[in-house]
Amino acid sequence: MEVFFFGGSFNPPHRGHRHVIETVSKLYPHALLYVCPNFVSPFKVGEKSFTPEEIWNLCLAEFEGLLSENVILWDEEIKQTNISYTVDSLKTLKSLHPHSEISLVIGEDNLEFFDKWKSYSEILSSTKQILVVRRETPYPKEILIPPFLSESQVKILENPILPMSSTEIRKISNGDWENQFVSPKTRELAMQFLKEKQGKGFE
Repeated sequence: MEVFFFGGSFNPPHRGHRHVIETVSKLYPHALLYVCPNFVSPFKVGEKSFTPEEIWNLCLAEFEGLLSENVILWDEEIKQTNISYTVDSLKTLKSLHPHSEISLVIGEDNLEFFDKWKSYSEILSSTKQILVVRRETPYPKEILIPPFLSESQVKILENPILPMSSTEIRKISNGDWENQFVSPKTRELAMQFLKEKQGKGFE
């Protein structure tokens, strides 16, 4: 059985993330997909708007209807209080599925700087492929694969562009996000969390 790892800050989770889950699930219906929110990304220290529990609940809301026996919301990273590294999570995932091939799911925005990830060469040697799902370059324009990656190990999907990111969504500080970005349930929950923080004197 193939196993896919899809990590990120999910701060907040949005329809772009849903699109990744839907795409991988459709292309690989018999594979396992681990969706793994982190609490502290090495590239986003100090950017958190929500607590780990809030992020987890927002993910449950946004990914409602997508989670199943094959699509698993995994708490391996978000339960930690220190910085999470993909290489460590992949080792844990391999211990859970020692006889399976593991692939990494990333967005195009991560492709160019993949060599900045901790132990990126170890990640490459321990995974079957890197699946690039969230495009930023309009299809059919070619996405260039950096020289430190083998073209044979990178699979770029021809999926449509969804122009959104958690960073841009967070700029709407009161959580009043449009339905084109997040589901109504996620929006309602995020507004509740942010109002509670404002009531307690948080920015």
